[in-house]
Amino acid sequence: MAKLVAVCRDEADFAFERRQIPLNIEDTLTMVMEIPETVISTRQVNEYELQTFNKRFQCLSVDDRAVATMVRQKDVLSFLSHSVPCVGCRRSVERLYNQLVESGQPALEPLIITNSGVWTIDDPFLKDPKLVYALFYVHGSRLSEMVESIPKCRRNRRCPLHSLETHKSRPSGSWIDVWDLLSQECRDEVVLIDSDALLDTLENYLRKHRFSELYSILAGDLDGPSEKVIVQLCMIGLKSCPQERHIHVLCDTDYIAHLIGRAEPELAGGRRERHAKTLDIAQEEVLTCLGIHLWERLHRLWQKLRAEEQTWQMLFYLGVDALRKKFRGGS
Repeated sequence: MAKLVAVCRDEADFAFERRQIPLNIEDTLTMVMEIPETVISTRQVNEYELQTFNKRFQCLSVDDRAVATMVRQKDVLSFLSHSVPCVGCRRSVERLYNQLVESGQPALEPLIITNSGVWTIDDPFLKDPKLVYALFYVHGSRLSEMVESIPKCRRNRRCPLHSLETHKSRPSGSWIDVWDLLSQECRDEVVLIDSDALLDTLENYLRKHRFSELYSILAGDLDGPSEKVIVQLCMIGLKSCPQERHIHVLCDTDYIAHLIGRAEPELAGGRRERHAKTLDIAQEEVLTCLGIHLWERLHRLWQKLRAEEQTWQMLFYLGVDALRKKFRGGS
């Protein structure tokens, strides 16, 4: 599974390592997604087929091998349109393809995309016919296997990650799944909550439960009720930075679990009468809203991570399949 290993403040200056790409989480937040190594194993190869491949491979000069393992961008995109039925997947793959062409990031090694959009294979890798064979004939069929394994909407052939119905429905799943995939830097960023975004969550919560009295209790006699809500958050152990308009939540797994646990009945669709008659109860309801906000943020992050990893896998296997077919036809 891919992981989020860093926060990217400036893509132009960030030193991306192998198999790392930027992942836009929110308008003002970009993280670095790291793809696990694809192990090109030669243990499962058919020795007879390998010998046949090796004879053909050795008959080619170095220049001929280079030509036989080059695929133009338009050919890859044409192959994409015939191989992937989900329009959302196709657009995402094309977007990542163009992104790697522009950035030159080595995110698909041993595959390489040049600045002109041409696919090829890393020179050291290309010198080992056994590895090339394993890449082409062990991994070369993975694209079709992957596409066939993904459930699709009957009406529009979209996959679950790009289905409009999926995004409209109340999401499900465990927040800890994505929490475990975050580096400490990314966790710290997730629990840095924008004050205005939290207040939006609170207002939606108030409207849903007709909590007209909650703001009054929290705001007291201050002119700005939203500012008073932030003050109340500070009173229950949260740190606020008024100048930067954000709130620091304690970055502790047990504490996050406690906050989200408070919100679970609400997230599950449960309804009960709520009446915030005292300041203590009002503060408790604000904590529930904080749990809702954190859970929804983590879930959006989880969706982004899953979708981008699927996009990367499709692009990688698309390249392998296109190169395999080119080599088989050109050699």
